[in-house]
Amino acid sequence: MTSDPNDPIALALRARTLAAAFRPPVSDRLGYVEDRCRGRKVLDIGAVAHDSERMDSPSWLHGRIAAVAASCLAVDILPAGVAAMQKRGFEAVTHDLSAGPGPLRERGPFDVIVAGELIEHVTDLGMLFRTATDLLSPAGEMLITTPNPFAPKRMWAGRRGMVWENADHILLAFPAGMAELAERHDLLLAEAFTVVPARPPVTARSVAKRVLRSARGTAWRTTGFTTSGARVATRIQSGLTRPPSRRDWFRGETFIYVIRRPDALS
Repeated sequence: MTSDPNDPIALALRARTLAAAFRPPVSDRLGYVEDRCRGRKVLDIGAVAHDSERMDSPSWLHGRIAAVAASCLAVDILPAGVAAMQKRGFEAVTHDLSAGPGPLRERGPFDVIVAGELIEHVTDLGMLFRTATDLLSPAGEMLITTPNPFAPKRMWAGRRGMVWENADHILLAFPAGMAELAERHDLLLAEAFTVVPARPPVTARSVAKRVLRSARGTAWRTTGFTTSGARVATRIQSGLTRPPSRRDWFRGETFIYVIRRPDALS
């Protein structure tokens, strides 16, 4: 090995890790995570929803996981949110994992650790990987879902200086960086892929509903806010002029990273 991170040998080794990890996209983020947690012992980090009402939604990630896992423990730093989860019958504890596993150590090890849409919010990036090192079972895995920095609309907005990201996002995680973070904690980036939802068939009914939503002003539009010229909201374009190729895998809005112990793959 070389100490120069730009040495061709170092880059080739990183490329080999990524080539082994890259997978075709999946069509359903919630369904994928749900399947990986089915019948297993799960720790869900940062499980509290933005508001308690979302905990009653069928698309709330923790609710989906808890329904299929053999056991599911939620951990979050927000006491009010944890209390709301407990009131709904979920097993949840208040704890800041940046201080270490604390009360979770005696509850582990876990088969799956889930960090859904979390890493882009936290300042202590190593916290997730230290938790995985401490609490994963020998054959366990950590699932990290996060916005994809290479998503066409995000790149289009970024090149034009448009504000599109949530105001509380502090970074965007990319595959090579995730591989580096994993290796710094004696872990391995085992899988990396994006989520590209299947397009529903176009029917007369679906077109009519889309037209009606547009007329009512309730249609979903991907918008950002300009930072030059007139300060106005503007629609975000994909910037693509050609259809995706068979290997154009990383165009989905969300990236999913699967982290494991190196010996779990042997």
